[in-house]
Amino acid sequence: MLEQWKNVVGAVSIAVLLTLGITTFGKTAISDVAGLAVAQTTSLWNNVRDAAVGDNITNGILATSVYMFNGTAFDRVRGDTTNGLDVDVTRMPGGAQTPADGTANPTTFQGAWSLAGLFNGSTWDRQKSISAANNTATTSIGTAYVAPLSTWSVTSTPAANTQATASRAAGGGTVRHVATTMTACFATDTAVGAGPFNVNLRDGATGAGTVLRTWIFNFSAAEQGGCVDLSGMNMTGSANTAMTLEFTAAGGAGTVETVTLTGYSTP
Repeated sequence: MLEQWKNVVGAVSIAVLLTLGITTFGKTAISDVAGLAVAQTTSLWNNVRDAAVGDNITNGILATSVYMFNGTAFDRVRGDTTNGLDVDVTRMPGGAQTPADGTANPTTFQGAWSLAGLFNGSTWDRQKSISAANNTATTSIGTAYVAPLSTWSVTSTPAANTQATASRAAGGGTVRHVATTMTACFATDTAVGAGPFNVNLRDGATGAGTVLRTWIFNFSAAEQGGCVDLSGMNMTGSANTAMTLEFTAAGGAGTVETVTLTGYSTP
């Protein structure tokens, strides 16, 4: 009987040992034997490293927050011992520039140019201040240019007893004409003693379009004519429309009319 109990106890002991062996060595992970591990391949496992191990770690690192998505897959974030995290700045436009006269006109520059630059129509120049060299220079570089507003002028000086009318043709598209100055003259070879004589500024061609402004000539019997000059009007017309300055009619026998209109156009 004693021998039989020994055999039972032995069988149970062997079963327990086999079970423990299977539990310990049959696992895919090895946490019970060597601590937490991480798979490098399907057959190779590396021990997870503690932060105390220091730098230059090549394995045993959990891929938790050090990966970035490239649009298709995840890649390790790059860095180096000199600068830390590597950041791609190759696609950032512009960059540091040293101010100089004749600097090429940039197309992708996003920096802040803290110096005053003036465009000469082709390149950029530094704005100049008062100095002996600048005052004696024969060529003005870096000097602001202010164009006068009177960039075009139209005049009508017809024969005697003929209506004077001067038109600036339509500029096309969204171009608008802006009248800045006008001159209208009326003369006769005898005493006038008549009137009034009207001059119209029209938003349109001769005899057409809205009258923007009207001037009236009225002479005494002893007068033989006169002129009206006006500046600083800044009268704006409609887009793609002519602008006309004209007398409303011919003055009659022995009379002469003239008109001149100046202005600029906006795109």
